[in-house]
Amino acid sequence: MAYCLDMAERIPNKILLSEDEMPTQWYNVIADLPEPPPPPLHPGTLEPAGPDDFAPLFPMALIEQEVTTDRYIDIPGGVLDIYRLWRPSPLFRAHRLEQLLDTPARIYYKYEGVSPAGSHKPNTAVPQAYYNNAEGVTKLTTETGAGSGDRRLRSPPPNTAWSARCGRWLPPTAPSRTAAR
Repeated sequence: MAYCLDMAERIPNKILLSEDEMPTQWYNVIADLPEPPPPPLHPGTLEPAGPDDFAPLFPMALIEQEVTTDRYIDIPGGVLDIYRLWRPSPLFRAHRLEQLLDTPARIYYKYEGVSPAGSHKPNTAVPQAYYNNAEGVTKLTTETGAGSGDRRLRSPPPNTAWSARCGRWLPPTAPSRTAAR
């Protein structure tokens, strides 16, 4: 790890991981909750929805992730290959926020502006495209209320063997909210 140290406290201000230190599993917080959250409800019956209810909308691998209680979920190699184009993203210490809150806690935040879209959105869009492609989906649609969310899917990462035609759905209010951008 490379550190930019705060000389007074010798506590890192910035943590940079190398590519070979990048996590290869997603952490599932459900495994550490005192009790699982309530299941999603079927919109038609208002009864708990099961995996079969989501099958017309999502690839089975994503549905399985939604219902698992496993603490860690392996990240597919194809997703890791794309992540390595911009990740690992830097982790920063929020010294001023800690002082403002007068807390002994150490607060860190990740800077996701290093991604191709300039935000956190590809972190979930890339695996969604990957899993959909694995199940033969050839066209994806993404919703955006901010006017820029479709960039996460419409620009396929270079050197990938999987891609899909992408469309965008923009709610009627979005143009008025994004006119100044």
